[in-house]
Amino acid sequence: MQLVVVNKDKCLPDKCENGECIATYSCTWKVLEQKNHYELPSINLQKCLGCARCTFICPLGALEIIQR
Repeated sequence: MQLVVVNKDKCLPDKCENGECIATYSCTWKVLEQKNHYELPSINLQKCLGCARCTFICPLGALEIIQR
């Protein structure tokens, strides 16, 4: 099974427009959330289906697939 994680070294919310993670909009199941602008997004790994849709949206490549 694969899951998606946030690479904290690559995730730079201040580089995203208005500090808003656009990848959070790509998750139909709302697994990826950003509580406030300019904060790192978080992933609910128990809900993540591993579809990896969000990994294609992040312009910084901060969302990565891991095997579980």
